[in-house]
Amino acid sequence: MSQAKVIKLRLSLMGRPIKTYTFDLPVITVGRDPSADISLENPGVSREHFRLERLADETYQVVDLGSANGTQVNDRNVNVAPLRENDVIRFGKYTLWVSYDQDRRNTGERQAGAQVPQDTVVLSRDELTQVVASQRKKEVEAPPSAPASSPASAGGPAPAAAPAPSREPASPAFAIVLAFMGGAAFGLAAMWLALSR
Repeated sequence: MSQAKVIKLRLSLMGRPIKTYTFDLPVITVGRDPSADISLENPGVSREHFRLERLADETYQVVDLGSANGTQVNDRNVNVAPLRENDVIRFGKYTLWVSYDQDRRNTGERQAGAQVPQDTVVLSRDELTQVVASQRKKEVEAPPSAPASSPASAGGPAPAAAPAPSREPASPAFAIVLAFMGGAAFGLAAMWLALSR
């Protein structure tokens, strides 16, 4: 007897993984509504954005619920579309990667209708702002690409990164040694000038 399937959904925001969900439900709701199975507090997501409906072959289809910004499957706008392994659902700034897996719970639990444990991610406006700001900061701070003649681009080993300059204040012992060396250099220069007259 074949095992039942569950759907796994990997949620990302602007390419940054956030959460993975596993469901064994006939209908999975996605939107801003706090009671949605995947609830996301984001202005780009409609209150009832879309739902996933299980089909007879235990795969799912996505059904857009008249969302303001639409729903895409593999970069195509859709109203209703079947979901295959590795399909990508995009809505607002979010992405859901679809995969299917065998339900590994025992048959008794499955017949009793036990749900696969899952978590719902709810991002507050402040948390979302922090995630977006962090992503933008990473994009701005990205190191420039290596010049074409570097060993890394020629297939050789990548050069070791130069250590970042220290921004810490000098230690008192280092300052004393530096002052002594400066004084000694000044003294030698003064003696040389005096003797050269």
